[in-house]
Amino acid sequence: MEYIRNAFASIIENKGRSFLTMLGIIIGISSVITILAIGNGMKQSVGGELNDMQAGGITIQINAKKTDKYLTGAQVRMIGDEVPEVYGASPTISGYGDAVARYKIPANFKGGNEYLFHDQKNVLSDGRYFNENEAESAAAVAVLSQSEAVLLFGSTDAVGKSFEAIIGGRSRELTVTGVLKSEERDITSAYRYNSGRDKSYQSIRPYVPYTLMTQGFGLAGENVVSYQIFPLPNEQDPASLRARRVTENMMGLRGQGAVNVQSFASMLDSFEKILDVVTLVVAFIAAISLIVGGIGVMNIMTVSVTERTREIGIRKALGARTGSILLQFLLESAMITLIGGLIGMMAGYGLTFIVSKFMSFPPQIRLEDVALVVAISSSIGLFFGIYPAFRAAKMNPIEALRYE
Repeated sequence: MEYIRNAFASIIENKGRSFLTMLGIIIGISSVITILAIGNGMKQSVGGELNDMQAGGITIQINAKKTDKYLTGAQVRMIGDEVPEVYGASPTISGYGDAVARYKIPANFKGGNEYLFHDQKNVLSDGRYFNENEAESAAAVAVLSQSEAVLLFGSTDAVGKSFEAIIGGRSRELTVTGVLKSEERDITSAYRYNSGRDKSYQSIRPYVPYTLMTQGFGLAGENVVSYQIFPLPNEQDPASLRARRVTENMMGLRGQGAVNVQSFASMLDSFEKILDVVTLVVAFIAAISLIVGGIGVMNIMTVSVTERTREIGIRKALGARTGSILLQFLLESAMITLIGGLIGMMAGYGLTFIVSKFMSFPPQIRLEDVALVVAISSSIGLFFGIYPAFRAAKMNPIEALRYE
């Protein structure tokens, strides 16, 4: 305890010099914490978006480079019937265009059948999903989210209202049958956009019958090149394997590698690995300042040893052990980096809070990251304090007492 008090007293006695020594540690710790928080927040945000995009389904795609064969909507429904691990299967036909109600807004229309809505995320707020009859008869209906309803109609009350859908120069009047729940922040953003306070790019993604896309807008004809299956709980892998096998058999493509499974779970895993690597690389670059700070600690402790040469000589003449001198200076260097680490941690929290005000996703500060970074800073203090501590401990007491 006495060593800690002495170390702390030495730091207080040279406040300005100690703070400048800590500065590299403070900058390094705060930078690393902020970068890790942004990386964690980005991973969580994009992961959530990918989970929303997959809509609970697994995409099965026909590789047009390996075959000129296609599926029909009826065959997709048969595949869903033949795979017991799924609720069903839906063609997926997308079309980019515009939706026009109060004003024109870009839209990515997603065509499918009634199985598109077999997902816990697609929870109705009002109205109903379109049914099998509407899905197969090219009914001019659509399902929107609450935020999309606000963008189109200025309100979440959209059931029964109509808007114009324009794809590839063709136009159809669609009636909204259902409105899906949205996050409160998305609804707020839509209202802000309508009021002119939010100038960010906005678009919508209505769900419509796939036959409307093929017959109403002339997309893909009857050629279905991709569809989604909607697995029962914990049946994702068996469902995707069986669906691919059934598809290959139905199309006569077995062994040709023309049927691919596109799982968003694997895409998310790959993305997270890439983002982890990028975050670690950037954090490592920021951590270089920790090394610079450690060198600063070594320099200042070397100066401190030189300034206190007579003190060291007197202590050794009075019987102080080599280990005691070594421990004293090691503790002093560790305390400098520990205090710098704690200040850097608080600065990192503050910097993360400021950065979050300019980002579309909330950064995530993990306690294990903070603990690791502070532990590293203390270790740097011990490592870079070894040389000056050994120098002090190995001094000859006679020569130390003669030092002026």
